[in-house]
Amino acid sequence: MPLPKNRSNSVRKIMYKAPDGESRIRYRRRKKVKNHYCAISAQKLTSVSSDSTIAKSKRIPNRPYAGRLSPSVSRKVIKLRTRLENNEITLDDVPVEFLPYVKDCVKQ
Repeated sequence: MPLPKNRSNSVRKIMYKAPDGESRIRYRRRKKVKNHYCAISAQKLTSVSSDSTIAKSKRIPNRPYAGRLSPSVSRKVIKLRTRLENNEITLDDVPVEFLPYVKDCVKQ
């Protein structure tokens, strides 16, 4: 019977043939990788990685709201911010989910 530490789903079972011809099981821990999701649309952010072996500049794209919002949602936020700055719309016209990303550009 395997050890208690190897009875988890976070451990992979790898079958291999030993030199004596018998099949044996080798246990390898799975890497814990956190998936990142958009704060508004809940889409998976495909270009964001939490792998610590990669440099930080390679893990996150170099654009506004990277790592927090998906590209399509960040495009909408940037459009709303621009329209607010040019007084084309008011803060009341902005959808509720976009308010945290748009509030700081409003002139008092």
